[in-house]
Amino acid sequence: MERTLVLLKPDSVKRKIVGDIISRFEKRNFTIFHLKMMNISKDLACEHYFHVKEKPFFNDMINYITSGPVIVMILSGNRVIEAVRSMIGATSNFDSHPGTIRGDYGYHSFENLIHASDSPESAEIEIKRFFPELDI
Repeated sequence: MERTLVLLKPDSVKRKIVGDIISRFEKRNFTIFHLKMMNISKDLACEHYFHVKEKPFFNDMINYITSGPVIVMILSGNRVIEAVRSMIGATSNFDSHPGTIRGDYGYHSFENLIHASDSPESAEIEIKRFFPELDI
C-alpha cells in the first residue's frame, strides 16, 4: 500500500475547513495512517522548502507555514500519491479547477491550503521529516 504525506496549512486550520478536507480523503477510501496537529519550526520549514531556497518568495513561504498550527497526516491507499495530488488541484488556487480542494476553497494567491508529496521518494523523505518518532 502506498503512503503520502499531507499538510493542511495554517489557512486551512484558521478557516476551520480541516474536517471538510479530511472528509474528502475518507470518501475516497484512503486510510489515515497517522495524524497530528503541530506548529512547524523555522528550521523544519527551511528543511522542507529547501528546494526553493533561492526563489524570491522563500521567506514568505517560511513565514506563512510557521504562522500557525498545521495538520500533518499520512494517508495510505492504492495510488494515493497520484490521487491526492489530483484532488488538491494546481499549486495556484486561481489555476485550480472547481471540484479540487484548492479550486473549491482557495481564494488567496499565496496561501494555498494544502501540501501533498509529489512522488514515492518525496513521500518517504517527508514522512520521516514530519514523523521522526515513527518507525516506518
